Amino acid sequence: MICRTGFSCTGPCDARNYAIPDCARMLRDGEGRCDHCPLDRLDAAQASEKGLLIRRALDLMAALKLGVRISLDDIKADEFQAMLIIAEERDLLQREYMRAK
Repeated sequence: MICRTGFSCTGPCDARNYAIPDCARMLRDGEGRCDHCPLDRLDAAQASEKGLLIRRALDLMAALKLGVRISLDDIKADEFQAMLIIAEERDLLQREYMRAK
């Protein structure tokens, strides 16, 4: 099988990444992902220390946007730094998007 990302697979992967219709059936039947599925790399990155930090920062940003009151004393320095980086990257992406229009 050839996935949409160009990897050659020996087993089923998440059907969202693959153009082969049988992948959805194979995944549903419990056969799982292939040994080098890109989603495994994504799962590992999200479960890493840095991935969890990003998740906490995103959660804090969402809570603040919803109006939850959080003191700066309640936010760890690394979470605050991650929030700043995320905000800067979002601004950069928005500027690039506006230039492309």
